[in-house]
Amino acid sequence: MFHRISCLLLLLSAFAAGTFAQTTPSSTIPAASEQSSSKSDKPADMIDKAPPAELSKEKIPAGSKVYIAPLKGYESFLIAAIVKKGTPVVVVNNPEMADYEITGVSESHQAGWAKMLFLGSEQSNEQASIVMTNLKTGVAVWGYNVNKTNSYKGKQSSSEACAKHLKARIEGRE
Repeated sequence: MFHRISCLLLLLSAFAAGTFAQTTPSSTIPAASEQSSSKSDKPADMIDKAPPAELSKEKIPAGSKVYIAPLKGYESFLIAAIVKKGTPVVVVNNPEMADYEITGVSESHQAGWAKMLFLGSEQSNEQASIVMTNLKTGVAVWGYNVNKTNSYKGKQSSSEACAKHLKARIEGRE
């Protein structure tokens, strides 16, 4: 019986190591010599773009009207977090009434069976990235990315982190 259990654990660990190993095929990463020669051999349809501009240092006034774009359900968590953390903005449901717009993405990874079985943890991993844009100028005035591992409260934790950092930005502490 002990032999079967040890073989099963060995098999599971080998499977987990193979599943989580991240390998990049060497053909997708050009060598340094290829990179220098590829700049001169650009296809005609490629356009050179300037590097992305740094986020604006524009001050976000307290009481600004903010529209939160649909984020596949995450906007509800973000609105609740803004209210809970006392972030000094007014959330509106119409982009035409807003001074700023918040857009972004969020991703949630629920605990797998192995984590629940061996560690007894049902906590999820949460990632969110949001950007606040001035609707009048089109300039991104603030952005934040959060990665919460083993999040006890799931999306609530990541949205509260976003709201806390937005509040700090508005108050000039960030």
